[in-house]
Formats: sequence, C-alpha cells, structure tokens
Amino acid sequence: MYNLKKINFNTVEKTSTKGVFEITPLVKGFGYTIGSGLRRTLFSSTRGAAIVSVSIDGVSHEFSTIEGATDDVLQILLKLKKVIVKMSPEFELDDTVELKIDVKGPGDVTAGDISEDAGVEIINKDFVITTLNTAKDTFKATLLVKPGYGYEQVDEDADVPRGTILLDANYTPIVNVSYDVDVARVGRDDNFDKLVLTVETDGSVEPEEAVRNAAKILKEFFYKVETGEEYNDEQDALLAQASALEDEKEAQANAAGVTTQSGIALEEVSLEELRLPTRTVNALKKAGINTLADLSERSEDELLRVRNLGEKSIREIIALLEKEGLKK
Repeated sequence: MYNLKKINFNTVEKTSTKGVFEITPLVKGFGYTIGSGLRRTLFSSTRGAAIVSVSIDGVSHEFSTIEGATDDVLQILLKLKKVIVKMSPEFELDDTVELKIDVKGPGDVTAGDISEDAGVEIINKDFVITTLNTAKDTFKATLLVKPGYGYEQVDEDADVPRGTILLDANYTPIVNVSYDVDVARVGRDDNFDKLVLTVETDGSVEPEEAVRNAAKILKEFFYKVETGEEYNDEQDALLAQASALEDEKEAQANAAGVTTQSGIALEEVSLEELRLPTRTVNALKKAGINTLADLSERSEDELLRVRNLGEKSIREIIALLEKEGLKK
C-alpha cells in the first residue's frame, strides 16, 4: 500500500521567490495529510532573519523626527521591518550581527546602503527607507540583526540602552503556501492523490530548499515518535544503503522487461486500462495482443494487418505508445 519508491517529487515551476511542486502518486487521503503538514511546517519552522533593534543618531525614541528626512522615525521603523535579511546557517539563534547605515543627502536612503557583514546579505537593496532633502542632511543608524523562526514580539521589559528601539521581528521567509489535491492514476487504479504545492518566499530562501527542509523536520519528528530516539545523519546513510539495495533488486527483476513512464511493468498493464475504444480492444485481443507489452512489440505494419483495426485506431495506438516513450 505504501510504496514510497513510486512517489515522485517534481518541480513544475521555479523562480527565486516562487515554486510549484507535484508529489505523486500518494495513497488516497495522504495528499491532504502531507499538504497540510508541509504548509504548517513551512510557516512555523522555516528559519529566517530580521532586524530586531535600531539606534538612530540624534533620536531617543520612536516618536521623534529627523531633520531633513521626509519620514518620521515611526515610519522609518515600519520600513526597516520590511528589509529582507539573509543570514548564513552557520549563525546560532542567539547570535547577533551589527550593521550600519551612514548616508548623506540629498537622495534616497535604501536597504542597499546597509553595510553587509560576512554571512549577512540584504536581499531587497532597492527598497527605500527614507529620503534626505538637502546636502547637509544625514542619516546614521546602527541595526542589530539575528536569525530566528516565526514571529517574535518586543519584550517590553527588556533593559536596553537609551536611544535603542526594539522591533517586532517577523523571521519567517515564507510569504504564502497553498496546495491542491487532484486524482492520480497508477496502472489500472486511479484511487491515488496528486499533491500540488505552491510556495512563495521573500527571496532569502529558495522555495524548493524550504520544502525539502520542512520535509526533513517532519521526518525527524516522526522518527522520534516511532523509535523514541533522536534522528541523526547515520540514519540518512542507512536509508540510502537500503534504497540502493532495493534499486538493485528492482533493476535485476526488470532486467528482461520494460516499464512505463510511471514505473509499471508493461506486462502488468492490460488493454482495458489504456482507455482505448472497446472495438479497438476487441480487435487487438482477437489478434493475440492482450497487454501493453504485447502492443509495444508490434510495428505499424503489423498493426495494419490486424483485422477490423482502422487507420484512426492505429493513430490512437501510436499516439499512446509515443506518450509512454514506447514507439519504435
């Protein structure tokens, strides 16, 4: 029932911020089970980074104004929360990195003006934080960034130096996740699910990387539930060895045969499963052609000699064989 080797993970669409993925064939009902699990894990457990505190020269609190800037401090803080930061996975959750902004007017102050440290990258460099009106206007600030998960509110009781303004942190790089479940067919059985997962990120993590990481997190949790032990890299090595042995056995078993693109042995697929017209199926069976394996061995000339098999039927058969990659 749970033949995991037959499950495929395919990328339908992929950009730096959006990915569409298909997972199929799944046992009926598992499309929603896996889709919901991945969606919730992507939102809650995808690591990101955010600006958590700001110190602006000449500013003592968030209700101040900055001479020569078109935005007040509160507006600037709201914009700083939209700056997309990417931090190397080498950083621990308690690690913080200090970044600087030092800009003279006139002109825009953008996210690209934030100094980048080793292992820290600003993604949306063109994002405008504020604008300085004249050549004498300046904007200097110190930003503290750190990695994290989910959403973290400011600790109102935190003891911070005067002039340091704490920010709520939205660490998650996941913008949106949606999924649909369609019907999938395996051989003669169409009682399977196809999960179509759409993931949008802020660009600090690739969608496919985020999905695979979410699957890894779920795997580690379920391994703990199953065995009571912590999952480790040795388990991956053991699984890889077991998978390699299964692949070798399957290759040996199918050495003399051919499979469809779905991995089903041709001799296991009857003519009735091909959804050909009943008249065509009857004509083929009278000629001793009973399976897809039999059909794939026949040339076009041989099919033309089959009694009661018209030109239209032969075209349908050839199109079907081409679709399966079996046309000689």
